[in-house]
Amino acid sequence: MIRFSGELLSWESEGENSHFVFLDSTNLRERTIHCDPDTMSLSFGNKQKGNLHVEGKATQSTPTSDTWLCVGKPHVFQKYQVNSPSRSSQTKTLQGQVVEADPTTGQIVYLVRGRRFYLTISPMEAKEMADALSQLKTVSIDGEYRYDRIKRYYVKD
Repeated sequence: MIRFSGELLSWESEGENSHFVFLDSTNLRERTIHCDPDTMSLSFGNKQKGNLHVEGKATQSTPTSDTWLCVGKPHVFQKYQVNSPSRSSQTKTLQGQVVEADPTTGQIVYLVRGRRFYLTISPMEAKEMADALSQLKTVSIDGEYRYDRIKRYYVKD
């Protein structure tokens, strides 16, 4: 007995030769599995063709045969893929209030919910923040920052 799973390619659910064909995900070969008409109509009866996957169990009709028979009811389902937006591991989403900025090194200190965080950004940008802080203005940092290995600080995307 084997377990199978793969993309469903076609099926014939009525008649003596009721079977389904799927693309085996382990060896990427098409495989045909024969089932009785009742099982086929239960599993495949009202399914729309397209983007379907099948999994279940099957056994060989004889030990040397290449004819496979389904064991139990195969599970037919639609596979959905959920992708998260891919971001570089060097990217940070920042949002907080800047409390200190050093224009010579480019290091800033910003607060998020009362906690202090340190970040090195462009010295020019840090100088602008330091000037605004010296005038007692509120300075916030908000956006996507990516680490630039050549410049050795974070730059805004």
